[in-house]
Amino acid sequence: LKGVKGAEGEGGGTPGSASRPPLGRQGPGPAMEGGRMELECTMDEQDVVVIDGGSGYLKVGFSGEDAPRAVLPTAVCKVDESREDEAQVSSDSAAQKKSQLFYGDEALEQHLRAVQDAREANAVVTRPVQRGEIQLTSAEKDAMESLWEHTFRNVLGVEQEDLPCLLADTMPLGQASYASRQWVAEVMFEKIKVKSLAIFNTAALSLFSTGRTRGLVVESGEGITQAVPVFEGYAIPHAIFKMKVAGQDITQRVQSMMADELGPAAANFRTMQALKEKVCLAAQVGSGGIPSDIGLDSTDEELRSFELPDGKIIQVSQKVRTGAPEILFGGVEGEAPLQKICMDAINTCDLDFRQDLVKSVVVAGGTSMLPNLAPRLKSELTNLLPMELARQVDVVSDS
Repeated sequence: LKGVKGAEGEGGGTPGSASRPPLGRQGPGPAMEGGRMELECTMDEQDVVVIDGGSGYLKVGFSGEDAPRAVLPTAVCKVDESREDEAQVSSDSAAQKKSQLFYGDEALEQHLRAVQDAREANAVVTRPVQRGEIQLTSAEKDAMESLWEHTFRNVLGVEQEDLPCLLADTMPLGQASYASRQWVAEVMFEKIKVKSLAIFNTAALSLFSTGRTRGLVVESGEGITQAVPVFEGYAIPHAIFKMKVAGQDITQRVQSMMADELGPAAANFRTMQALKEKVCLAAQVGSGGIPSDIGLDSTDEELRSFELPDGKIIQVSQKVRTGAPEILFGGVEGEAPLQKICMDAINTCDLDFRQDLVKSVVVAGGTSMLPNLAPRLKSELTNLLPMELARQVDVVSDS
């Protein structure tokens, strides 16, 4: 292996000398076993940069670690500052313009500050990933490229030329993803100059994290929800079904439901997003297959409490807590509900494979962290599947 940490000795020895077993030893003797063990250790220490660029957040870190090194919003803000000195205005240059790029949380803060100061035109936010796909327009491509460079240089602080890179992508293999992946490869090799590159399907990676190679992965992030059957690590392209309802749509529903109570405070998207993450949950399904706890306020005030940015603590009603996430299960006109895309994905696969799918349903993505989502999905699928399959349904979370 090239680039394995520890492959070169501290004293400048030849590559591979640190993990090469002594010559002349044959058979599974102690020295040979020790050599194999040392080689396995050095392989585990291979640094691979992992980047998962979603619609809402970009997660970046190193393989083998339990959590990302950084999670930042997938947003770039270009701030144009116009400076004009009225006392010394020359005839050929009346003003000087300077622009500066901000990334992640800083980008959103700069834009919010510009809105408050009525300078929206001077601070333009670009979100290069929409509904799970990189937008291939000029502005979005420039923003994505600069965000990747910022991630390597300032967030991780590594020399990307020395490290392999793994990109997680929601798009399966096929013609639909060809243009996007071709552009990604060009940027990574020609501009960022990574050592090597692999692009892998996010659903397959989520399934691997649970120790499985076969199953149905239900991904729900910020911009898109999809049901992806995976067979031996391969996402089956023709059996993937999507719906453009996800975390951002739940947040918008929270905004509209809280508008009368909070007034202008409900207009702050990030505040409503924080409220959703703290108090919202999926409703339980009653015996008749109908959500049973929408509108019934819980007696536990702590679970319903949320502190606004101004310090005021409010009690969020159960109608908002469970009603907003209900759009995943059929609350948006023109979009198939979550249980329907799961059934379509299962029924598109071969009969022999369907049993493996229902036995290993894995929910993944940021929206899957809603409490009760996995049990609710299991109840919905149990009500729709034939009896011989319904008895075998098992839904787990990858987190």
